[in-house]
Amino acid sequence: MNYRVTYLVIIVVVLVSWVLHPRTVFADSDPADPAVNDLAKQVNELRDQITALEAKLQQLETSKGVSAVPASSTSSTLSISGASPPTSLPQAFAGSNANQDGTIRSSEPIAAAQPSKQVGQATSTYTEFGEDTAAAPRFDNVPLDPKYQGFFRLPGTQTILKIGGYFKTDFMEDLKPAGNLAAFVPSSFPVPQVKGVYNSNVSIQPTRLSLDFRVPTTRIGEVRFYVEGDLFGTNSTTPRLRHAYAQARNVLVGQTFTNFMDPDGFPDTLDFQGPNGLVNLRNPQFRYGVSLHPGTTFYVSVEKPSSDVTFSTPQFTDQPNAPAPDGAIRIRQEFERGHIQGSFIFRDIAAFLPNGKTGSVFGWGGNLSLGVKTFGRDNIVLAGAAGHGISRYIQDTSGLGIDAEPANPANPHLQATPAVGVEAAYQHYWFKSLRSSAVYSYAAVNDTTLAAPTTYNHATYTAGNLIWNPYGSLNVGAEFLYGWKVLQNGTKANVPRIQFSAKYSFVKIDADRQ
Repeated sequence: MNYRVTYLVIIVVVLVSWVLHPRTVFADSDPADPAVNDLAKQVNELRDQITALEAKLQQLETSKGVSAVPASSTSSTLSISGASPPTSLPQAFAGSNANQDGTIRSSEPIAAAQPSKQVGQATSTYTEFGEDTAAAPRFDNVPLDPKYQGFFRLPGTQTILKIGGYFKTDFMEDLKPAGNLAAFVPSSFPVPQVKGVYNSNVSIQPTRLSLDFRVPTTRIGEVRFYVEGDLFGTNSTTPRLRHAYAQARNVLVGQTFTNFMDPDGFPDTLDFQGPNGLVNLRNPQFRYGVSLHPGTTFYVSVEKPSSDVTFSTPQFTDQPNAPAPDGAIRIRQEFERGHIQGSFIFRDIAAFLPNGKTGSVFGWGGNLSLGVKTFGRDNIVLAGAAGHGISRYIQDTSGLGIDAEPANPANPHLQATPAVGVEAAYQHYWFKSLRSSAVYSYAAVNDTTLAAPTTYNHATYTAGNLIWNPYGSLNVGAEFLYGWKVLQNGTKANVPRIQFSAKYSFVKIDADRQ
């Protein structure tokens, strides 16, 4: 702001000319010298101007509804849009779009910042053990915490950074063979199961680290660069990239949650995987979003395709290919107590056949989700997805190769398999530091008559937990999980699991103080 810059210049002149070098100015001069009198008069005039500017500054700050910046701290709280970056460390910094709710602000006015209408109060304060909501892209890059707590300025730049993530250790005991040892995945249950087999596991693979860069610019507003990884790589503790994207003016490029899913639809589970019927996929993409109304946003994306087909019949063996990228659209409505979201996916699923031709089939699906704060701190999350050829996007069936299957023995061709996934979870707070969640989820695929008898058909996921936050960012909990799986031929398997987890987040934000 111009008056701030003027204010700074006057202070510098006064300090340099009068405070720092008074002897240089007056030491060898006669007090009666007219030059001395002129300098003294100028100093008095500068003092009067400073007093007037302080009063004007106080009036301007008051009219904007924020506390005035004390004169003694002006040099460390100047807006970066009109002056050089301060050397001290404020909590956040004024950006080029300072009038927008939730954008980067100076250290003093942040107390008056309010959550954006595009991110309601219930969304910004929803707590789930995996902290996936923090990684999700938001409209206009609005942060869940409008005060930017946990961010710090990179020296010599206008960029601020938050180092996020957490250290997590899981202790698991399976009362039957479970297939996947580090996550509860019903589709991985071995069929048939060997009786009397127990298995214990200790895993740090959910541990993750994230870097959240925010760069204020004068032309395109705030630019966000987000990178996150965990230890679920090819080996037991190999790093794996989860997110890597950049977003500016609601244009996003990179890898993050697919536009087809609801990033705020995760229940509060200790289990890393979560509900088997949940739409959950991180996908490289190009995405664009617009605001249709305060609280209402619309997104369209073009995403990396992958024809998830794996089958072999006497007639042919598949060789999948991807003729066109996947396309997704999403509309979301935020309100004070929660949100509702609907999305659609459109796909071209194809495979080369032994006769030299390509079999291709159109895939499509819809996903509807709802998150609402009910009583007190309690929350309920509901979601349902259905379509043809969307198995790749559903948690339990992704990677099984059943987006499409062969059909019609007389004239074999690809058929997009109907699939469905549902989820319901309720989160209850016994006290501020003690909460529980009950979760139910179901996923199913309607296989063709030519599908192998051992092909996945449907499975169920249930969970109940107790999570305690004893102090700071430490969270500990216990969870009981039970799931079962049924194959195309009717054979089944079920697994109970007991899990204990401890997690220490690198950044602790108290939702009550946001």
